Formats: sequence, C-alpha cells, structure tokens
Amino acid sequence: MSEFILELKGITKTFPGVKALDDVYFKLKPGEIHALMGENGAGKSTFIKVITGVHAPDEGDMYLDGQKVSFRNPKDAQKAGIAAIYQHVTCYPDLTVTENIFMGHEKIAKGTKRLLWREMHEEAGKLLKELGASFSPKTLMGALSVAEQQIVEIAKALSVNARIIIMDEPTAALTNNESEELYRIAEKLRDQGASIIFISHRFEDMYRLASKVTVFRDSKYIGTWGVNEISNADLIVAMVGREITQLFPKKEAQIGEELLRVEGLGKTGYFADVSFTLRKGEILGLTGLVGAGRTEVCQAIFGVERPDKGKIFYKGRELAAKSPLHAMKQGIGYLPEDRQKQGLVLSWEIGRNITLSSLEKMSRRGHLNTRKEQDLAKRLAEKVSVKAKSVFDLASSLSGGNQQKVVFAKLLTADLDILILDEPTKGVDVGAKSAIYEIISDLACSGYGIILVSSEMPEIIGMCDRVAVMREGRITAFMDREGITQEAILRASMADAAPQQDQQRWA
Repeated sequence: MSEFILELKGITKTFPGVKALDDVYFKLKPGEIHALMGENGAGKSTFIKVITGVHAPDEGDMYLDGQKVSFRNPKDAQKAGIAAIYQHVTCYPDLTVTENIFMGHEKIAKGTKRLLWREMHEEAGKLLKELGASFSPKTLMGALSVAEQQIVEIAKALSVNARIIIMDEPTAALTNNESEELYRIAEKLRDQGASIIFISHRFEDMYRLASKVTVFRDSKYIGTWGVNEISNADLIVAMVGREITQLFPKKEAQIGEELLRVEGLGKTGYFADVSFTLRKGEILGLTGLVGAGRTEVCQAIFGVERPDKGKIFYKGRELAAKSPLHAMKQGIGYLPEDRQKQGLVLSWEIGRNITLSSLEKMSRRGHLNTRKEQDLAKRLAEKVSVKAKSVFDLASSLSGGNQQKVVFAKLLTADLDILILDEPTKGVDVGAKSAIYEIISDLACSGYGIILVSSEMPEIIGMCDRVAVMREGRITAFMDREGITQEAILRASMADAAPQQDQQRWA
C-alpha cells in the first residue's frame, strides 16, 4: 500500500506555443491538507485539469493509492473519487440545491427512468446538515451567497464519495467570517479522512490549514516544504524567483490642491453622512469590513448609483455624476472590484480593452483610426508591464494579475485626475501585487488623486497617506500615515465608535 493517495511524477502538458506544465511533481497523503501556491500563470489551473481528467498529460504518470491511472475524461476522475471546487462557482442558478448536488449522478429507480426525488432531497439535506448549512435543499441555487454556493459544491463532492477534494482559491470572494466557516469545514473533512489540495494566494489560508506547501513557478515544480519549515520571505522567493525587498513601494508624492470633497453623502440602506476630501498626489485608503458600504460610496461618486443626500465637489465645483460616462468626462475613473465581469470584455483583444474608453478621441467622422488605437494600446500595455505576446491576444488568455494591469491601462487612456481603485489586487499573486503597487505609487507621483478601497490591512498600511475606516455605512475614523496601524483599523471597523469628521490634515 502506497504512503500517498495521489502522486504525480514528471507531468508535462503543452499547448500550441505554451508549455503549461513542465516536469511537475506532487504528492498527497491521506487525510492531509496540502497547499499549492504560485503566481498567476504558474501552471496551477492546468495541474487541476490534469488531475480531474479535463486534460491528458503529454508526459509523466499519475498514481492513486500506488496504482497508475489514466483518465479519459472528468467522469473517470469523479468515479475515482476526485472532485474540484473552483473560485468562481459553476452552478445552475435556476435549479434547486438538490438538483445541483446530484447533477450528472441522479438517483433513478431500477428498471425505470423515474427520478427518486425524495431520496435525493433527504440525502442532500443530510449532507448540508453535516456541513453546518442552514438553508433547505429545495432552495434555488441563485438565491444563495457565494459562500453558501461553495458549501453546495462541497456537498456535491461528498455525494460522489470524493476522497480527494481540490479547492481552487475558495476564500477569494469570502468575508473573514465566511472564510473561517470554510476552514472549519475543510478541517472536518480532513479529520474524516479526506485529502485536500488547497490552492490559494493568501498566506493566511496556508498557515491556517495546511501542513505542507508545494510551489510552482513558470510551469515548473520548485519544491515542497512543511508549512512550519519555510519563512514568508523564502516562500515569496520560491514563488516569484526573486527577493521582493519592498512589497509596498510607496513613493513620497507631492500633495497638492484639493481635487474632491464629499459632504454628508448618503443613500438609504447603504451609507450615511459620509464626508472626506482627496488631494492631488494623495492615496486615500477606504477600508473596513466587507459590507461596510465602501463600494457603494465609490459607485455613488462615479455615477453608478444616485445618492439620496449630500454633495460632491470636484475641483471646487459641485458635481452630480449622472452616469459613469459623465463622471469620466469630468475626470473621475473607477477600477471595479470584479475585473472579469465589470472591468474587461474577455472575448476581446487586450488592445481593444485598453482603448475602449477612448475610442471617441481616436475617431473622426465615425471612422476609427486603428493605427493610432494600436499604438496607444501598445504604449500603455508596456507602461503597466502587461505580460503577453501582443496586444492582439485575447484578454481571457491573461493571468489575473495581467488582466488587472489591462484595466489600469484602460484608465490611463482617459483624461482623469481621480482614480477610484476598488480592491485592485484581489485574487492576484504576490509578484503581480508588487507590480500593481508600483503602478499605483507612480500614478500618485504623477499627480493623480487616488481612493484605494481594500480589505487587506497590510495594503492599506503600506500604501496610503490617510485612511478612512467605515463601519455599517458610516466613517468611524480618519488616520494619518503615522497613525495607521492594524489595531487601530480593527478597532474602528468593529467597535461602536462614534463617527469622526475629516481632520483636514492637508488644509
């Protein structure tokens, strides 16, 4: 009997022009949570698809319980006890939880084609109860939160008696409390004998759950370590291939005149009495727990939503953005939290995504100057260091970090003074984060006023000149750079602190 439930030896997978996996090794023990880390584009997604039977490797062997296996399709992998849960849950929103759990392996009465609904509802209910879920198996999938949908995906894996569960960035879209609930479920599954491959960019996920960590870089296997045997610095070097001496390259920008003033802004049910200022060259952090109203405030400034109360002043003039297009014409840009759904057209080329907001400037009498468009796209793609063969590649072909750089480049095509960046490093690896921080710092030095919305306290502490902390739709604290600490932010985010008015430090 093998010591390992799963073992991959020398796995190589090549697509036209790209070697997605290059001589990769991996070992997973029974009842183990094993973290897999690496930058976007390191080969993690292809690795999952090889294990789950989506892709057959060109070279190398895979073993289950010491026996060599070869999967022709995902059904073979499922029968062998392998299941994957992805960051972006792929479900049928108009079907019930039970239907989603048993999709593809429904219970059918012998000798007939009659579905055994009662049995499926009962088993789905038992699985949900085991996982600590409070919703009914007859609930429509589309009515559930992302965290609840992930619980359904785990229940689906258990319904086919999965022994190996792959969790791909499962905490990326979850709140801290939801992440803790997922940790609890993962640990319970481990204690019951399941083996889990936990793929994440977040060090806290690895330290909280895993006993081993394996790193891929540039499609190659770099190494495997005990979680307690490797430091953060060494792990970053393994992932990125170089030492990142300064993760937050904050440069001292010249703080100039006031660009934006928000006075008593409110929208019923979302936020109330929000007031702050933003100056040229300043990075103003907007933080707090998920659901505090940060995004809603920013969308009100950008014209996505209309506030009920308050005023917005842009360069001393009152502004009421009627739409995002109107806001951009005034000089305000917005980088949305969900780059794939709101920031990019994934089926378009990189270049066309970059120039999308400035096509009017490159057109004359209804005719687009494509040479001018391509030149601009190439110049801006180089400015933000997008890693791609050309600007004619599809946006969908890029890693998460490079997709985010394309969204940054798109903002730079317009004549803007203010950039609202909503979770700009969400779901990207540590190397891409460092590059994005450098872009943000350079933009501030160029004179942009930047509102940085983030749930990551190291990001807020490392990048911001001032911070406004929100709780339940209100600003509870302002902090200067010298006074920004993790403890102070947590206290203002969670305590029943009285709202504070802007200190006007730069007046």
